[in-house]
Amino acid sequence: MTDISPARRLASWLLLLSMLITVLMLWGGFVRISGSGLSIPDWPLINGSLLPPFSETGWQAVFDDYKHAYPNLTEGMSLSTFETQFAIEYFHRFLAALVGIVYLAIFIRARKSPEVWPAVKKPLTIAGILILTQAILGGIVVKLDLAPAVLSVHLGTAYIIFAILFWQALRLSRWGDPLRTGYEKAQRMGKEAVAATLIQVVSGGLVAGTGAGLVMNTWPKVGDHWVPPLSVLWGDWYTPAIANFWQNQILIQFFHRWWAFVVAGAVIHLIIRAMKMKLSPRGRLALRATATVLVLQILLGIGNLLMKVPPYMAVLHLAVAFLLYMILIIVTHELAYESA
Repeated sequence: MTDISPARRLASWLLLLSMLITVLMLWGGFVRISGSGLSIPDWPLINGSLLPPFSETGWQAVFDDYKHAYPNLTEGMSLSTFETQFAIEYFHRFLAALVGIVYLAIFIRARKSPEVWPAVKKPLTIAGILILTQAILGGIVVKLDLAPAVLSVHLGTAYIIFAILFWQALRLSRWGDPLRTGYEKAQRMGKEAVAATLIQVVSGGLVAGTGAGLVMNTWPKVGDHWVPPLSVLWGDWYTPAIANFWQNQILIQFFHRWWAFVVAGAVIHLIIRAMKMKLSPRGRLALRATATVLVLQILLGIGNLLMKVPPYMAVLHLAVAFLLYMILIIVTHELAYESA
């Protein structure tokens, strides 16, 4: 009989790493909303060091560098305000480093487990490559002054990393459990719902990065139109023309608000299908929460639009989007297993 304990232990570690990534992503949203993303203009070093300043002279030197790099952002800013923003961004970088360290520990631990390693070798390797890519993207985001397109790719990559690692945690937690036969169509529907949600998250990153949520603040129409004129949706003043996809605020908002209904349709279709199947207790719990979280997320999206994105609602919108994404992964995973 196969010993399932190594798989279950590794599942616990992967769950811990998944939760760390969750905190990192949500904190990254807070970094953006608080305007702290450029408070450390250097990467990966900070004034020649990995550590923050420890003296008043050191803080003043870093602040002077920041004011020199971004005079428009620092006009009238006090040193204490800068220190707060610096701490917010520094904690973000600390969390990113911690995720990398925990991942390496898990990778080494998995390699020492001959029962589990063949099953997790490929996904863990892919996740490692993506984590390294994510670190590089973080540096590029800083160097390009939070360019919306790169920021959105950075966000989307984080969600993909989470999905890979969280899926492996769920998989190993059910190591040895019997698989369901004839589940392929339902699980495919689950993966489609997860993919649709990921696309919505990336487009939401563009909405936030370009400030698209601050224009056309009406609902359900976009201004006076259900579909804005083509001359507005595709402006010839963007060069190259394809830049409309990541710079045109009207096009970005139009896609984000209507793609939400594509996500809703995919999720509702999945719920109807999954309700006819016997799921595990955690699968049933996730399925019951799905519709509530979906409705809450749509209401938060409408509220953000009508209220011109107040910070507290923007944070809630980001958090609930991630919650929906995580729940959908759980439901999709549990569709593959017998309920016992």
